[in-house]
Amino acid sequence: MANRGKLSMWSSKVLILFTLFLLFCVSLLHGCRYPQDVEGTTDKVRSGVLEVGVTENPPWVVRTNDGAEGLEPEIIRGLADQLNAEVRWHWGAESQLLRALEQLQLDLIIGGITQNKWVSKAAAPTKPYVKVRSTVGFAEGQTVPDSLEGLTVGVPAINHLAKPLADKGAVPEKRAESERPAGAFAGPGWWLRAHGYNPGPFKLTTDKHVVLLPKGENAWMMVVQKHLNSLTGVEQRLQQLEAQL
Repeated sequence: MANRGKLSMWSSKVLILFTLFLLFCVSLLHGCRYPQDVEGTTDKVRSGVLEVGVTENPPWVVRTNDGAEGLEPEIIRGLADQLNAEVRWHWGAESQLLRALEQLQLDLIIGGITQNKWVSKAAAPTKPYVKVRSTVGFAEGQTVPDSLEGLTVGVPAINHLAKPLADKGAVPEKRAESERPAGAFAGPGWWLRAHGYNPGPFKLTTDKHVVLLPKGENAWMMVVQKHLNSLTGVEQRLQQLEAQL
């Protein structure tokens, strides 16, 4: 009789532990399979209005009398079509738009934004949808050297390429629009091709372009990221748009 009682108590403990284990597994599956929006952004946007913060940065975003044009507005219109949503553009400086995003007045921000630690403090960036390599381009018929040591290379008046060029021994030289395509010039591969340069083999920087979303909207992030992951031919489209400017 004593052994039978011990067996019954052991069976009860096993049953309790097994039940707790099952409940734990169910809770994990529920959390993993169903990402949630803290403020319900996905449900609000679907068949509703997509509030987009935009800052001008051609050809990523171009401001026109008819609204936003350029690469990223094209991308966002494609997303809105999938969600049966109307797009409403809100123009402003990046810092102003980030404050509005934090207060959930916007659903996302675009503007040729690159991945960096500063914007990540105020917003949730998507994974990069394109990684753009900058190099040195050479005019038609110009010999491509084995190294950049001592080579004078043109750069735009405002740029982030002067230091990487100097690190490779080149001599950065600011040039005006009218001086292109005279001599070597530094820039993204798509930009160089659009301006008549042949990109060389020298890697200067890689810019990772993202879209900014409000923090905590995990289901919304999944919807936007899925759309970005489906994109193809991004740099070719940038080249086309740049050539039209």
